[in-house]
Amino acid sequence: MAAVPANTPQLQGKLDALARELDEREKIWASGYLAGLAAAGAAPGAEVPVPQARAAAASGASRVLNIWYGSETGNARRVAEALAEDARGKGLSVKLASLADVRPQQIRKQELLTLVVSTHGEGDPPEDAEDFHEFLLSDKAPKLSDLQYAVFALGDSSYEHFCQTGRDFDAALEKLGAKRVLDRVDADVDFENAARQWREQALERFSELAGGEPAEAAPSHLQLVGEAKAPSRWTREEPFEAEVLASHPLTVAPSGKSVHHIELSIEDSGIQYQAGDSVGIWADNDPALVEEVLAATGLDGSQAIEYEGQTRSLRDWLGRHRELTQLSRPFLEQYAELAQADALKAVLADATQLRDWIKDHQVIDVLRAWPTELDGRRLVSLLRGLTPRMYSIASSPADTPDEIHLTVATVGGETEQGLRVGTASWYLNRRIEAGDRVRLFVEENPRFRLPEDGQAPVIMIGPGTGVAPFRAFVTERRALGHDGSNWLFFGEQHRRTDFLYQLEWQRHLKSGALDKLSLAFSRDQAEKVYVQHRIRQQAAEFHQWLEAGAHIYVCGDANRMAPDVEAAIRDVLVAQGGLSEDAAGDYLKQLRREGRYQKDVY
Repeated sequence: MAAVPANTPQLQGKLDALARELDEREKIWASGYLAGLAAAGAAPGAEVPVPQARAAAASGASRVLNIWYGSETGNARRVAEALAEDARGKGLSVKLASLADVRPQQIRKQELLTLVVSTHGEGDPPEDAEDFHEFLLSDKAPKLSDLQYAVFALGDSSYEHFCQTGRDFDAALEKLGAKRVLDRVDADVDFENAARQWREQALERFSELAGGEPAEAAPSHLQLVGEAKAPSRWTREEPFEAEVLASHPLTVAPSGKSVHHIELSIEDSGIQYQAGDSVGIWADNDPALVEEVLAATGLDGSQAIEYEGQTRSLRDWLGRHRELTQLSRPFLEQYAELAQADALKAVLADATQLRDWIKDHQVIDVLRAWPTELDGRRLVSLLRGLTPRMYSIASSPADTPDEIHLTVATVGGETEQGLRVGTASWYLNRRIEAGDRVRLFVEENPRFRLPEDGQAPVIMIGPGTGVAPFRAFVTERRALGHDGSNWLFFGEQHRRTDFLYQLEWQRHLKSGALDKLSLAFSRDQAEKVYVQHRIRQQAAEFHQWLEAGAHIYVCGDANRMAPDVEAAIRDVLVAQGGLSEDAAGDYLKQLRREGRYQKDVY
């Protein structure tokens, strides 16, 4: 047999086409699988172990199950990935994709589809689902009588338009003639149990619809290849207990804020991360707050409470497993009925008032304002499950592979009701010290990555603690010897008290690791100045960087800062690029598609 060239235009074209359809994990899997075949010395035509998903597809026994997701913070992506993994384990042929990578018109060719989608802000679709959402709800959407689908929606019930994007997709698909396989699930922030149950139901239904018998489990070649590393065994459900190495304040008196830099050891954990990833922190409720709740209800914290198959003391339920600092609409609705609290019902009837009221109150405030008789199990059932808090990682594995650094601002403070603070920020900044252990897991953020081209210029916009991932970015580019230009926009209230990582940025400027630093301290002058003002003030240079191929990164507040920054960038494109408002919007959409405009907002 004649030798086959290692590469040909035809082969390269096939590989390029395949690569466009795969997400990051699938690319890693594929590289390991192919290299594993080579390592095994498989001859052409020889029988080799084939993963179940490929076996099912190759045999023609099953239809493809498309799993498309739209995710703002990574939760929807993680649910979709878990479903894809389960489905492949069942022998189904699966295509997993972000809605950002799906051409909306592709839906007309699909037969089996699951949509996993979050909602952010006031009922808005996540950024990676905006185009698909607009298309599906437009007159351009095709009839979909051959499509069978299921929707898993994620949201936050404290918002009026809870799970609105998932509701929109479900209604639109039904209107277009698609057949619903499962009832839509609207999951709150403690979505894990709902997601687990939905995955089981979805697998059962789609296995039936895909046709054919599930292929038997086949051995994988992943272990043959050192480069295709297995994911860390530490997960959201089984977190790693990391030692606290250091914790020190970044703000100084008389700042109105309390921001800390925290260093955690992941040595010998097997945890790997990339600059741009996030870390989830499981924090316990403050014991003092737990005792306040017990006192307000008159309940005995030592009593054993059985709920959802778990038996724990009430004190343990409240301390480690139930949300005490964030209120949800379902809790308030149920409690208002139970306590016959007319004033609380009035708050619930006004969406705007409710949103503001929730920000200033916690569970203890409700229990004290409207006392009623509760038993321990009823209290546990009313409260939402405690969830991990996510933080952008402020370190680079190229510099500190055995450590994860965080930039944490204490949420809350003194109110009319007393001290009201965030669970995790108070835990990290006030309750732990060096030598203590913190439960954590890493959350990949594949859509917040530095450019592969180390020569590409980078613009980073991160006011407040939004600067955290950019500390990682600058450190990483320096450690890897990438000499592309770096421009950082940072903003806070006061230069003297709130200039986070000031000495580090000054060192980076001096060494050349950071080329330009634009600062906006809002309270140091009569007229407030924010990062978006600095962008407009330097519009010509900003546009020059874009023309030179700069990648833009934004991290921080999703509700006000990110839209204001985007508006400023649009103004730059109009003023300096001569574009119309619509063309500027299209330009930014194209940058997003190219991976040159990425946001990590919350």
